[in-house]
Amino acid sequence: MDALADPSHPDHAGYPAWAADMTGSTEPFDPAFLDIADVNRTLATLF
Repeated sequence: MDALADPSHPDHAGYPAWAADMTGSTEPFDPAFLDIADVNRTLATLF
């Protein structure tokens, strides 16, 4: 999260594209909109 939020972080360059790929969205990743309950439901189907 630190690298994603900080453009000066050495690992920042790859994270916006990774977040877009993981979320299916080209909008900037905003952790404030992360629905933990939805994530947990999705993860529960994987195990």
